[in-house]
Amino acid sequence: MFLGHLLSTENLISDDPAQSLCRECQKCMEACPTKAIEEPFVVNSNNCLAYHTIENRDKVIPEAITKKMGHWIAGCDICQDVCPWNHKNIPISTDSELQPPEWILNINKKDALAWSDDEWKEKLSGSALKRIKPWMWRRNINSTAKNTIN
Repeated sequence: MFLGHLLSTENLISDDPAQSLCRECQKCMEACPTKAIEEPFVVNSNNCLAYHTIENRDKVIPEAITKKMGHWIAGCDICQDVCPWNHKNIPISTDSELQPPEWILNINKKDALAWSDDEWKEKLSGSALKRIKPWMWRRNINSTAKNTIN
C-alpha cells in the first residue's frame, strides 16, 4: 500500500466523510493474540504487538507480549489480515520503488543479529521501518517466542 498527501492552494470541495465499515463482526478482536483490541475502535497499546515492536523503547519487552509475538519482529498485521473489508482485490503495483527490498524478503536471524548499527541504518534508509532503532531490532528478534526467521 502506498499512502500520500497532496498540498494545494486550490479551494477543493470535500466529499462526505467515509462511513465506518466496522462493527459487522469481531474477527479482529478474536484474532488478536494479545487481546489488545478490547472493543471496536479501541486498542490497548499496552497489549499491542505493533506498539511493543515499533514504539516501545524499553530494553525488555514484557513477557506476556513475548509469549505471543510468534514471528512478528516489526509490527503486527493479524487484525488487518482477518478483516473482511481487506479481502477485496486491490491492484498490485509493479513499480520497483514500491517493492520491498530484497534483504527484507530474505532476512535471517543470524545475519540480522550480526549487522552493525550502521548496516541497519543503511538498509532502513528511506523506510518507515527506520523508526525501529538497531538495538530494538535485535531486542525484537531475540524476544520472539517462536521465531520463524531462522
